[in-house]
Amino acid sequence: MERERLINVVERILQKSGLKVARVELRGGCFDLAASGLFTLLFIKVVTNIDTVTEEQADDLKRLAKLFGASPLIVGLRTKNSEIEEGVIYERFGIYALNPATLYRALVEGELPAIFAERGGLYVRVNGELLRMLREKHGYSVGELASLLGVSRKSLLNYERNEQAVSLDVALRMEELFDEPIAEPIDVLRAKVDAKLKPAEPETPLERDVFERLKELGMGVVKVKRAPFNALSREDEVTLLTGVDERKTRSTVRRAEMVAEVGRVINSGGLFVLEKSKVEVVSEVPLIPKDSLEEVKDVDELIELIEGLKREIKKSV
Repeated sequence: MERERLINVVERILQKSGLKVARVELRGGCFDLAASGLFTLLFIKVVTNIDTVTEEQADDLKRLAKLFGASPLIVGLRTKNSEIEEGVIYERFGIYALNPATLYRALVEGELPAIFAERGGLYVRVNGELLRMLREKHGYSVGELASLLGVSRKSLLNYERNEQAVSLDVALRMEELFDEPIAEPIDVLRAKVDAKLKPAEPETPLERDVFERLKELGMGVVKVKRAPFNALSREDEVTLLTGVDERKTRSTVRRAEMVAEVGRVINSGGLFVLEKSKVEVVSEVPLIPKDSLEEVKDVDELIELIEGLKREIKKSV
């Protein structure tokens, strides 16, 4: 129940900031909320303890963020060792993690955090050029300022070259000494994603067949394990959240509904390919048999098939 309440809190924060929000209820999923605005696109994993996010979930979350140019985030309340502090950024497998209050301040109040947690304490990144200018403006040599701050000359030079993070207490002494903020804010809403992600392989023969067919049509296919869809299929400006299933079940229908909701928020289409099934549409997401995919000649024909099925459903409603 604690996690459910936490998801509700995060969803309300996103909505209060004016973002469109889609919620995904998938056990073990790589994200729970997708949110979009004019200049913002977020995929968010919500957990009470951020250390419970697995590397597989994190990799999938980063794949989604990379392909859509989005920011991946983890929102939680604690680590295995301590509570997550307000205004402090943590990290899990290269993804920023923060508590709801910090998210609120960033999204609603426009106040980005500057402090991050690492082993050994809390740190900030400072504007090295500004630090050097302030040192020279106040007439301090490297040795004099280093002595005042209680750090080595080498550390101070590293700060000025932007080569080393600054402990929070040293950063506070800097700002008190110069009476000017020099800590660099962390833009958690536009986080860059590590590009070196190992491709995930198809998990079933059906997935392999569907992925190969999509590639033959000229689409790039990226496997995703922990989402309502099995892969992202892309060609130029067309992106499909692609599901694969042996047959239609209640789980298939629910997944298709989630794909439709996410697709509306991130402006992507959806498609489910089943081993054998009649052609139908669930929440504007077509379900087609694998044979129908085999008959499609190119991407344009696939898109026309999807749009045609959606038009037919709208006419019948």
